[in-house]
Amino acid sequence: MGSEERYLPDNRLFARYDRLIRTPSVTGSEEAVAGYVAGELESMGLPVEWHWAEEKKWPSLKTTLKGSDPSAKSLLLIGHLDTVAVTEGWRTDPFTPVVDGDRVYALGSSDMKGGIAAILEAVNRFIEKSGGRPQNRGDLHLAFSADEEGLSRGTYKLLKEGLSADMAIMAECRFSNIAIGFRGRYSMTADVRGAAAHASRYPEMGRNAIIDAAKLAVAIEELPTAKHPEAGSGTWCIRHIEGGIKTTLSVPDKCGIFIDRYVVPGETPESCTAQVLGAAKSLGIEDRVTVALTKRDTPFMESFVIERDHPLLLSVTRNFREVTGSDPSLEIDRSVCDSNYLVVLGGIPTVTFGPSGEGFHGPNEFGSIKEVEQAAEIYERVIRDIIC
Repeated sequence: MGSEERYLPDNRLFARYDRLIRTPSVTGSEEAVAGYVAGELESMGLPVEWHWAEEKKWPSLKTTLKGSDPSAKSLLLIGHLDTVAVTEGWRTDPFTPVVDGDRVYALGSSDMKGGIAAILEAVNRFIEKSGGRPQNRGDLHLAFSADEEGLSRGTYKLLKEGLSADMAIMAECRFSNIAIGFRGRYSMTADVRGAAAHASRYPEMGRNAIIDAAKLAVAIEELPTAKHPEAGSGTWCIRHIEGGIKTTLSVPDKCGIFIDRYVVPGETPESCTAQVLGAAKSLGIEDRVTVALTKRDTPFMESFVIERDHPLLLSVTRNFREVTGSDPSLEIDRSVCDSNYLVVLGGIPTVTFGPSGEGFHGPNEFGSIKEVEQAAEIYERVIRDIIC
């Protein structure tokens, strides 16, 4: 590391950040970090509900600071507790924060334990500055979910069990590039059938499923996608192809293609599978191809874009400007996250904004000390704007 190496700031915000990082929470192993966050919420006088996606697996947390006016607008602050697994190539211990200037190197330092720490600090300050008796008119909901890096079982479970609000901030790692929308994503398979024969008799006998699948894969990636004025275009990606048996002298009689399909508003599972079948028909192999969405425990994520004049977005951007001295950009994220579920399944307009960094989902991820500090201040200001 560089000559600027130093320690995290000595205060409550970064003590929590440090503890969150040092508590491993790879997807499927979130219980310890959930227990820590629950304890911090209870220390603020907030009652905590535990929601398990399955029996003693994938725990998520929910709490509410009740407001005085049932008709007032409510706000949800939410983030995910889990991280991806440790990858090869780390130069430091991924569970020990290493500070170099403004950078904090550790797994989850950006995605997204900085966001969790900032939420906790913002709410703590809001309660403390009111002398322990907040005067909020609207409800303030907090939620911390499991499995965002997997199948988003945590947020899906919370929504099924009643999580709701008039608006939400998802504290994902997008700081100066606030996300006002996301593309959606489906995955599907195209199974191609050939005809087996002895390999020595090919091509006079047999039909090679790998060759047909290869032609279909090329045709799929050339298929058109819808265009949206803000979300841009959808995309096709062939992620895996498998067929044949290496140990026998047989013409491959089957080959499977795994397809990733990112979508924009207006594209549906039905329209996308129909496109793949259309590509098969154009090759004259439609009777040899079966297309199906992959099976998963949670729904596929649909695309969305929120209004640019939404009161929450206006509050976040104004307070961002006042705290940082600069204007954030407003973008549509090309991927997916739990915000898709909040908006599409929960009907909760969601601004995706939180302290960021670089290298997430890879080795040597780092977060930003300054952005964690500023995000906590911005969250606190937005809380006062929306629910007071």
